[in-house]
Amino acid sequence: MNEINRKVKSVPFNLDDPYERELLEHCNQFIQFATYIKRLIQRDMEQGVGAIRKENEMKQEKKIDRSKLKSFGL
Repeated sequence: MNEINRKVKSVPFNLDDPYERELLEHCNQFIQFATYIKRLIQRDMEQGVGAIRKENEMKQEKKIDRSKLKSFGL
């Protein structure tokens, strides 16, 4: 596979944050980090759930028309 057909996504961990440090320590038990992450993504897709809203769902949202807020007393 050549580099043109690959997309790399980085995952930073803040070592000053105890929770993120714990996440990193958990991930370090797996030899293939990328495979582990891909399996988590696959499981998420199969269950049809996600903790974070998908980017394209957020883009489809309409902006608030501030002129309509006046009717609500805002």
